[in-house]
This record gives sequence, C-alpha cells and structure tokens, in this order.
Amino acid sequence: MKCKICEMACDINEHSTGRCKTYQLDGGKIIQDPDIGYLGAFPVSIETIPMLHYYPAGKFLQVFSTGCNFKCPGCIARLLASRKSLGWPTLSPDQVIETALKLGCKGIVSTLNEPAANFYMFRELALKAKEKGLLVGCSSNCYFTEKTIEELSGFVNFMNVGIKGHSDDAYRNCGVLSSKPVFRNIEKLHRMGVHVEVSAVYLKGKEDDVIQVARTLADISTSIPLQLMRFIPFGDAPITLEPSIGASERLCNSLHDHLEHVYLFNSPGTGLMDTYCPECGEIVTEREFYGPMGSRLMKPWANYTCKCGHDIPVTGTGAIESFSESGFMGGYRISRAFGMVHAVLTCLGIPEEERMLEVWKEISSSEALMDIHHMIQNPTSYLEYIRLIADKAGVQEKGEELITFIGKRLELIEKIAEENDGGSAYYCMGSPLFALNPGRMENNLVNFAGGQSINKLLQKEGKPGFNIDPGFINDNNPKTIFISGFLSRPLYEFYGLCKHYGIKADAVKDLRIYALPPSWDFGSPRWILGLLYIADKLHPGKLGIDIEQEANTFYRRFYGIYYSEAKPNRSFHRPSSGTWPREVTGCTHA
Repeated sequence: MKCKICEMACDINEHSTGRCKTYQLDGGKIIQDPDIGYLGAFPVSIETIPMLHYYPAGKFLQVFSTGCNFKCPGCIARLLASRKSLGWPTLSPDQVIETALKLGCKGIVSTLNEPAANFYMFRELALKAKEKGLLVGCSSNCYFTEKTIEELSGFVNFMNVGIKGHSDDAYRNCGVLSSKPVFRNIEKLHRMGVHVEVSAVYLKGKEDDVIQVARTLADISTSIPLQLMRFIPFGDAPITLEPSIGASERLCNSLHDHLEHVYLFNSPGTGLMDTYCPECGEIVTEREFYGPMGSRLMKPWANYTCKCGHDIPVTGTGAIESFSESGFMGGYRISRAFGMVHAVLTCLGIPEEERMLEVWKEISSSEALMDIHHMIQNPTSYLEYIRLIADKAGVQEKGEELITFIGKRLELIEKIAEENDGGSAYYCMGSPLFALNPGRMENNLVNFAGGQSINKLLQKEGKPGFNIDPGFINDNNPKTIFISGFLSRPLYEFYGLCKHYGIKADAVKDLRIYALPPSWDFGSPRWILGLLYIADKLHPGKLGIDIEQEANTFYRRFYGIYYSEAKPNRSFHRPSSGTWPREVTGCTHA
C-alpha cells in the first residue's frame, strides 16, 4: 500500500516499513509502529527551535522521536533521524501534554527528527494539545503531500521549514527527487494562516542557490523570516563544504534585497541575528548565538513597532523573561551531547552507534546529564567522565588505557606550568566579540597550561558564551588569543575584525592569535592534543615535544589512522570525514 504522508510515496507492506522505518501495514491500513513514542520532552526557549518571530522568548516543550524521510549528509541529528527504535522508555502524547502543562509551557514543538516519520502520533498529540489550549508546532523538511499539508494546517500553529536548497540537485543529495513540493507547501501553509519561518542551509559555493531560495520565498511573501544556516560539517561531510562566517555574513546581507528579515545562524558574534527595521534600518531587537541552530534575545521584546512607525510581523506576545535551559538541554544541543558520549566510546574502540545508544540509556536522566556537563569542563574531572563511560560500556581496561595516556601528558604540562608563566590569554568562538563562558573546558585548559584566562573575569553565562564589548579585551590586554576549534573563523578574517572593532591587545600586535584544530579543545578526548597545542603557544620551545607527532600517536592508537592522513571536520567522535579505516577493517582498538 502506498503511504500518502509525504511525496516519497513508499510502499508499505509486511516486508517494508518505508523510508522512515516507522510505519507498518495492519489489516489493509497503514499505522504508526506501536513501538514508536517520544524519546524526550524538555522545556526550551522558542528561539532555540529556532523561531524568531513567534511568541518571542516563549517557553515551549520540545519533543522528539526517531525517523526521517530524508538522508542528508552531515545531518546534525542523524542518530535520531536514521533509526526506528533506540530502546529507550518513551512518552505517549498524553504524557507529553501533562508535562507541558505542569511546566507552564505555552505549547509543544516537535524537533530533531522529521514529524512526517511520526505523523499519526504527532497528529494525536497536536489535537489533544489544542484541546488543552496549547500551541503546537514543528521543525520539518516539509516534503508532505498536498493532502497531508492541508490536514497539517488544521492542527499546527507554526512551523520551521528546513530548506536544503532551491535546486533539485540539492534535494537529490538528501535522497529525494525535487524541491518543488517544499516551496508549494510553504505557500499553502502561509496562505492557510500557519506561522512559517524558513531555515536554509548554506554550503560553500552554493550562494546562487540560496539567493534563488530567497527569491522564491519573496514571491510567496517578503515578510517570511529566513534563517541562513551556515553549514557545519558533521558526520562524514568534508570541512571544505563549510563557508566562513565572513562569507556567510556577506551572503546574508545580500538576501535583504529580496526579504525583509534574514538572520545568520551558526556564526558566534555576528550582528546578523538582530532584527532590523526594513524601512529605516534601525535595530528593533538584539540576539546572540546560543548553540548550534539557536539564538536568544538580549532583552524582552514586547513592542514590535519600530520608532519610525513600521510594524515588524511577529505572532504572539513576547515573554517578559526568557527561559534559560540547563546543561545540554535546548534546541539541537542534545545532539552534541550524543556526540560527546560517542567521542569517548570511539576512542575506547567502540565506534558503533548502537553501543553508543546503549550507554546513553544509562546516563540520560536529567541529573546524570547535569553531572556529566560539569565533569567535561575540567581536565582532571574529564578523566572521571572517561571512567564512567568505560564502566557503562563494560570496557574498563580500555578506559584506563585512555586515562593513562592523557594523564601522562597532564603531568608533563603541569610541570611546565609550574616553572613558567604563560601570561594572559583570551578564548573566543568565531568572533573576537564572542567570549566563551568562564567555566568552560577551553578556559580551564588555558589555566592548566600556565596561562591566565581573562574570560574568568567575566560575570556572565551563555551557551557556549556571550557577546562582549571590545573594551574588555583592550582593558585586559591578553598576550595570546585562542579561537575555538568548534566554530572558528579564518585568521585573516579574524585580524580584520580586530582592526574593525579597534582591538589593540598585544595578541593582535604580536600576531599571537591561534585557531585550534577542529574538536581539539572540547567535546572529545582530543582535547589533550589541544592542551598540548595551547601549552606550546603559551610557552614556546619549553614543551620539548612535536605536536604533530603527538597527534599521530593519539590518532593511530585510538582511531587506527594517522593524523597526517585524517581529514577532520567538526564532529566530536569522528577523526576524519568520509570513510576512515576502522569503519572498513572493523578494527576495534588500535
């Protein structure tokens, strides 16, 4: 029997569950697999979904399940999108609604995996939620059939539509045939009164395709907010597809020729998350980076009318106070938490996703995740995190091997730090004006290596940091500046920004600004290589080791590949994009 939920039109029979792997045939009728349920329900701020013009700073309950009808390279939530069951306890729609009401949420939003894969369950949830006065929305690739989109418009209030590009080629790259159904459905949703915002992926070299997306949206309505998602290569996606923040800012600015409100995501420190009046150009409200695909308002947004009198199209009343998620919770940050567990397991010779999910089940309570969130922020407590994961995976001996490897290098660096002063240092992400949180691992690495992180003087918190004024850097005059290995920026762009913002610290004058290699300072046991790198920069010539040789040793021992052969991307658990030897040979521990 043909599934009529999305344009894939899969044949569902006793042998096939379709592309999503979440449907089955029962008595001549397609039903939701009864084993499917919601795997998590966390209160979040709506800007982390992200939705920017809908009940600003509103508190919503984020839910997610498994399955997707697309197969996108570099998917940020691939684990949830790619499989039928994770073996976790699940929540029913009734339990989700009870949680939303108990926590005082304005509504419920389905994210991370594709709601087309859970359509019948999502419909049940939405209809029951609306009976209780809750708003309902989702993030979706919007590849629904016309019949389904008409049904959806009757029970969803808002939707973030993730667009892969304008060309059919962009969609074939995700395993489907054409972009046309998506733009058709956006037009239908908009006409039927559903609040629609669009997230468009921007891959390096695909500027014209993104511009065509903006033009096509403008034909529907120039007031539809467009969120430009700078592509961050996870999974097997090569880093060559990642555009720089500077190039993304230039593209984002050009899109204002077509649409009134365009925003740039995945670019810490950019000013292009703010809402500008399309009439006079004044800033109406300000936001800052708040993790992958997320943002947060700098202050409450209640008045949607610019001083010039122009009304900004916003649905709903803004919250007086923003909700702040704890730890790994909120938007797409939970997917990074998966990656951090997977990163340790890979180094322990367990690259299989199935084993990662088994371990995740053991540590997925809110209390355990908060404990882990604190453990991974410090070099010494991270060793206990390795021990915890190794114990849950039943590979204690391999855990101790990794701990010993890291511990010996900690001892070396500790001795160097005792004998030498590394001077002051500043740690940022993507921009000199986006400071990493004082308590994060990166700043603790600086201090462990004998430097003095000026970030420790800051009294604010964000996720993973927050915007600062150039004066803070000039006043504290760091000798060295480090740029995060997670979301970075080319050095020529970075120095250009320092000049633009009037940053005249010694680190700028002496050309002592360093970008850490991908995932060498957070999210993976590779931080030990980042610590060696930092110590070498703070104490030139004192360490007495070759960093690349150390990297080759680590990669060969724990990944079965030399660092010199790797093609790193932004993944925490993968040492290289593409296919790497352990996946081919089945090597379990090099």
